[in-house]
Amino acid sequence: MTNEPPAPSATLARRPVFLAAIGDVNNIDTWSGIPFHFLAAARPAGLIDQGLPLEVTGWPWRARRIVWNALRVVLRDRPGGFQYSVEFLERLWRPFVPRLTGGAVINCFPLFPPSVVDNPRVEKWFFLDQTLRQAFDHYGAESIIGARIAKEALAREQEGYRSAAGIIVHSAWAAESVRRDCGIASDKIHVVLPGANLDPVVYSRWQATHRPERLDGGGLKLVFVGKDWRRKGLDRLLRGLRVARSSSSQATLRVIGCARESLPADLASVDGVEWFGFVDKRSQPGRFLDAVAACDVGCLLSRAEAGGIAIREYHALGLAVMGTAAGGSPEHTVPGASVLVPLDAGDNEIAALLISLERDREALARMRRTAWEKRFSVTWDATVQNILAFWPKAGG
Repeated sequence: MTNEPPAPSATLARRPVFLAAIGDVNNIDTWSGIPFHFLAAARPAGLIDQGLPLEVTGWPWRARRIVWNALRVVLRDRPGGFQYSVEFLERLWRPFVPRLTGGAVINCFPLFPPSVVDNPRVEKWFFLDQTLRQAFDHYGAESIIGARIAKEALAREQEGYRSAAGIIVHSAWAAESVRRDCGIASDKIHVVLPGANLDPVVYSRWQATHRPERLDGGGLKLVFVGKDWRRKGLDRLLRGLRVARSSSSQATLRVIGCARESLPADLASVDGVEWFGFVDKRSQPGRFLDAVAACDVGCLLSRAEAGGIAIREYHALGLAVMGTAAGGSPEHTVPGASVLVPLDAGDNEIAALLISLERDREALARMRRTAWEKRFSVTWDATVQNILAFWPKAGG
């Protein structure tokens, strides 16, 4: 992907718009591919002109992180938190600040360096799945990096939001934290759901010929996509499946992306599970689409989840969703095409839900039809159109 921006759209404010994250947003590996796919949809629509390559790989960055962590130990503080420090952010952004002057930048990380926050000639926006307060509490990050670094980062987060033209968040759950924890007025906050991280060209060709499979009388076909089995709740799903199958259920589960050997032996041996392995969506996009779409219900039973791009992908492929009640994740589901599992649901409750989905084929068919009919709403093109609805217009 070229880094040269196209001519700015005449419908937008007369300044270049950049997209940033911790890492190169032109690289699909940055932040689970979210900024990469956002940029791919936003560029042709005239929303964003260029992605910033804020590269943080290589031995110089590794050395800086090692030194940072060592100094924290010397100062009797917890190691970690380098990415939240002023030193890190200023060094990362320094080569690109001159080109930002007179333009706008959408940041997928909740912190700008102070030099950008204090620059009135840079129009600042955020595009976030959660605030730092939520990340520290919801994911337990504060206990890792230490209270002092967290306190400093939270204070600078508030300053950044106050200096911003707007904060775009992935859920009302995150919006509430921006208001409550950061003291930002509601009129600066916009809720826009992210899209499914699918190659748009391959997906367009696929959906043109794909028709949702008619449900037969066989067992329920579940699919789980993810690597972090513990946080994503694969263990909860496996235990529920085991109980369901012990009650004569024929439900099966396809696991994509998570290695069987990474789970405890008793979970790795649950009957009815197909360990599909890792599928690279870049080199095998069609195989990924077909592997997921061959199932009935996409599953995400996370214990902590700010959103859940997997949910958007399941729905984009016409699947019903068994989702989690954690964080902003429920908002990522399509109403009428999903069911939510409480965070405290036990094995028997999950099993009962699986059995119910398997037995009521008409209800499951309706859920899948709803997902298929609403598939455009879970794409990045829809996300971009929703942002353009409030994005500053030329001369506005």
